[in-house]
Amino acid sequence: MSLVAVSAVPAGNQGNTIYIDDSGSGLIPDGPTNCYIINESGKYLLNESLTHGLKIIANDVTLDGNGYNLTNSIAFGVQVYNCSDVTVRDMDIFGCKWAGIALGEASDCMVEKNCVTGCTWGINVWGGSVDNKIINNDVYNSTKVGINLAEADPKEEEGSEGNKVHANTVLYNTEDISADEELNDVSGNHVTPEEE
Repeated sequence: MSLVAVSAVPAGNQGNTIYIDDSGSGLIPDGPTNCYIINESGKYLLNESLTHGLKIIANDVTLDGNGYNLTNSIAFGVQVYNCSDVTVRDMDIFGCKWAGIALGEASDCMVEKNCVTGCTWGINVWGGSVDNKIINNDVYNSTKVGINLAEADPKEEEGSEGNKVHANTVLYNTEDISADEELNDVSGNHVTPEEE
C-alpha cells in the first residue's frame, strides 16, 4: 500500500503537475481505507497502476488516470469528499469493495471518460452532492448499482440533485442507474436491455 507524489514538473501557465506512482511517500495515508489523501489543489497524473484508493478533499483538483489501473479491495477507488471543482478522468478502476468513484458532499465536479468494473457501486453520488457531471463513462458488473445518485432518506440526509448523467455506457450491473430524474438530468445513456 503506497502512493507518492514523485515530482512536480512545470506545465506552462497551468501550474505544476504532480505525478503519482505506487512507491510509498508524499501524500497523507489513510490506513483504514487503504487510500492516500490529496489535500492540495492541483493537477495529479498517474504514471503507473495503483493498488489503493485516492481520497480528494481539496477544491480545484484534476486527477488524470492517464489510462492506468486502480484497485482497492478494502474500500473505494477514488472518493471526492466535501469539495468542489474536481475532475476525475481517464481512470481504469476495478475490484473495489465500495464505490469505484464516489462523490460525497461534492459540487461542480466532473467525472468523465473512466472505466469502472466489478465494484460494489460503480459511481456513487451521495450526501447532498449537487451540480456534478457524470459523462462518457463505462460502468460494468457492479454488484449493487452502476451509477447511483442517492436520494434523501428519512434520517434527513440530503439527496443528490442538479447532477447531469449523460452518454455513459452502463451494462451488466445489478441495477444500471438509480436516480431521481425529477431532480437530476439523466439522458442519453446506454444501459443493459431489459429481458423480454
